[in-house]
Amino acid sequence: MSNIKIALIDDHLERAQYIQKSLTEHGFEVVACISVKTINLLRLEKLNADVILLDMDHPQRDIIESCVSQFDLPTVLFTKNSHRDTIKNAIDAGVTAYIVDGIDPSKLNSILDISIQQFKKHKKLLCDLEETKNKLADRKDIERAKVLLMNIHHLCENDAFQLLRKNAMSHRMSMGEMSRRLLDAQELLQSSAKE
Repeated sequence: MSNIKIALIDDHLERAQYIQKSLTEHGFEVVACISVKTINLLRLEKLNADVILLDMDHPQRDIIESCVSQFDLPTVLFTKNSHRDTIKNAIDAGVTAYIVDGIDPSKLNSILDISIQQFKKHKKLLCDLEETKNKLADRKDIERAKVLLMNIHHLCENDAFQLLRKNAMSHRMSMGEMSRRLLDAQELLQSSAKE
């Protein structure tokens, strides 16, 4: 018996209701059974779903993107469509897994477990990438602020760094944030001096 909460989205409501019944009989908890046409009217966070099962005969990238961006959940697409371009478009749109077969409840648990773990890994990679970008931006701003302090106060690089660090600590902010404030202040002073 699975404790994964499923939101089922299908482009045929009758089929969705049949699949929902079958999933329930196999011990899955289906917290929503939704037609593709009503996706934009719902917010699945209130339903506390763990994963979206998207069952579509003809996967459309805009519908998939809408599901992925609106609900921010692992999205498993079931379809009979095995065209390479359709698969590529679905993956590019953000599906976690693309299954070319019907929904088989006996195999579903492992598919969902793998999809959820893959989704978490992908989210962590995105988070790590964003953190790395922020650190790189901080370093660039710190270097620019050090050069500014060196020029204004005729300091060596180490003294400029220590001054920047001391001010960041005393204002309880990161060195990157302090550097940006210093650079913004300098830019403001330069623009007002030109007027």
